Amino acid sequence: MQQHSRLEKTSSRPAPMPTRVGRRVPTIVLADDSIFQRMMTRALLEAEGYQVLEAGDGREVVELVRLSHPDLVVMDVAMPTMDGVTAARRIRSAAGEMARVPIVFLSALAASSDRDTALAAGGNDYLVKPIADRELLTVVRRYARRPEGQDS
Repeated sequence: MQQHSRLEKTSSRPAPMPTRVGRRVPTIVLADDSIFQRMMTRALLEAEGYQVLEAGDGREVVELVRLSHPDLVVMDVAMPTMDGVTAARRIRSAAGEMARVPIVFLSALAASSDRDTALAAGGNDYLVKPIADRELLTVVRRYARRPEGQDS
């Protein structure tokens, strides 16, 4: 008698956060190796009504995108384990919905060659830190749906 091993795959995919009227809140994967940078950016995005999932490196970004199907990825270029450019290439080479998620790079690397490399890897936009809150939110709104009940 052959024994079959049945792996029950439980999803660690975060549940979409409903609004008061039951509509889905836009989800953003935020990646930076700086905890401080993530904390500040997360507070800004959550204050605007977005759900934020954090990653500390590119490998975590790829996994979160695969599991959560976010509306947007905002990530640093220079991160340990896997950098943002490599993560963007992996996301873009994936099949289906995962490959289409908008990617905005938020980096301290200001050289035009860094920007060109990130955009060629699949980034939709490239912002240089430090960035004003208003500018970041303008770009986020361009690529992610606006949370329900939020006015411009």
